[in-house]
Amino acid sequence: MTLSLALSNAVTGLRATTAQTEVISNNVSNALSEDYARRDVAVSASAIGGVRVEGVTRAIAPAITDALRLAGAVAGDAGSRADALTRIAAAIGEPGAEGALATAADALDAAFAAAANTPESAQLISAAFVAADEYAGKINETAGETMALRTDADASIARQVAAINDAIRRIEALNQEIRSRVVAGGDISTLEDRRDGLVRTISDMVPLKVVQRDNGAIALFARNGAQLLDGKIFELSFQTTVLVTPDRTIANGGVSGLVVNGLPVRIGEGDGTGLMDGGTLSAAFELRDRIIPGIAAGLDDLAADLIQRTQGLAADPTLAPGDAGLFTDGGAAYDPADLIGVALRLDVNPAVDPDRGGELFRLRDGIGAATEGDVGASAVLRGLQDALVAQVAAPSGSGLSGSRSAAGFAAEISAQLLTRAASAESEAVYQRGRADEFSDAQLARTGVDTDQELARLLVVEQAFAANARVISVVDELLARLINL
Repeated sequence: MTLSLALSNAVTGLRATTAQTEVISNNVSNALSEDYARRDVAVSASAIGGVRVEGVTRAIAPAITDALRLAGAVAGDAGSRADALTRIAAAIGEPGAEGALATAADALDAAFAAAANTPESAQLISAAFVAADEYAGKINETAGETMALRTDADASIARQVAAINDAIRRIEALNQEIRSRVVAGGDISTLEDRRDGLVRTISDMVPLKVVQRDNGAIALFARNGAQLLDGKIFELSFQTTVLVTPDRTIANGGVSGLVVNGLPVRIGEGDGTGLMDGGTLSAAFELRDRIIPGIAAGLDDLAADLIQRTQGLAADPTLAPGDAGLFTDGGAAYDPADLIGVALRLDVNPAVDPDRGGELFRLRDGIGAATEGDVGASAVLRGLQDALVAQVAAPSGSGLSGSRSAAGFAAEISAQLLTRAASAESEAVYQRGRADEFSDAQLARTGVDTDQELARLLVVEQAFAANARVISVVDELLARLINL
């Protein structure tokens, strides 16, 4: 080997080790950065001797990353459902717990039984009114939570649409910069880190398929087929609704659907086949338009059953058939054509409410009684108690089963929703665990192991020292030759 060749080898070796040292340093300093992928220096043998630095390579694991995106979207979907159902479960409460729906229903039964047994007791009659008012209020409160959840889901859709649009615009800008750097032969790894972070942001909301295009650019598609980015941006559109009342649906124009590039798309219809189904965005649509309205409908059935049990009560001589009884639809009798939202409108008849000009004695003497009657009369109170405990068939299509008392229906609705919430929470934990497993697998393939990097640094330092020593020896030899 000639001295010039040895010198060339050593100099190129120094360049390679310098590049490796810089990359290792960057790896260590970014070890905790979520979007950072480990770097390495690609080198090859030079035709004229020594080594040539080909560039910086970025660690990737396409199959694991693709699986992680899908798992993250599924986990987000499950988490959104679990959060909403947990809120409903908290509003309903555990049977037997203070303030729970079923507890209030049982208290209503007990209060009217006590009042019917001792009709002369003003205290017990007052307690019966309070129990009726509190039970109606609990149904109102729970129905109000369903309306709040639908409104929150609508607001979540708006936030997610804005976030997706913003991320897509930024990804396209990065695509353009990456194309330019590839053509110029520059390093694109930092830009790819930033782009991958934005892709991950979207993929939790909409499960994505990422397709590579020329010169390092990517195209984005929802897994079920909707285009988001492919040389042009396919923008999402959505109009938020300030308050999503029970009567508002996409069909009647009360709430907005999702529009992509000017065209409406199916999403969140419960069968998983919508063009953008599978992530938190479709979960928000399904909660707003299907899951929560279904729960609200069950509460409407509960309220309607309660109203119908007490209206036109045969034991109350002051009521004609069909007249509003103890429980009313906003003061009126039940109207089967106006069922939606009746749980929000459920009210105790103002005729028995002292705070609204009513009289408590009407619980004993009849809703329409003008004056107080015999304090020992128990027929009306007994009739109300019988109506509450009567076994009535569940409304068709309500999801309830068999025949139940008023309290029985409340207990069944409570049990169904509490079970559903627990199941949703269990599913969310499982799906998050799966996503975490894929995240750990990706980290093992693309993340930075600082111990490993420091060990590599020691090897690079030794190579650097060896190349430097070669240069020093060649320098000494050349100096001796010159001095001959």
